[in-house]
Amino acid sequence: MFRCHFCQQTTPAKTTRHSVVIEEREKRYSSQKREFKRGGGRNFRDRDEPTPDRGGQGVEIMREVSACPTCAAKQHEIKRIELEPALAATEGLDAGNEEQS
Repeated sequence: MFRCHFCQQTTPAKTTRHSVVIEEREKRYSSQKREFKRGGGRNFRDRDEPTPDRGGQGVEIMREVSACPTCAAKQHEIKRIELEPALAATEGLDAGNEEQS
């Protein structure tokens, strides 16, 4: 049992809890040289090999809330509708870059 963040109703027992991301932020990870690679298994020679870490960028979740299945589906649909124009714009830019090449 839990209380849905969106409709504020307490759900019945054995209802699936869905996590909905409310806030997220861009994160850039710097590159660094790792001292040793972990693992190895049965072959002990693979164990202490230096491995570079190239870093990169990504998205981190800042805030996540619990939602009932119906509210989670609504939120998923809202996010999908918000992202459609942005995806169409990036696809248009990609097509334009391919034509110039």
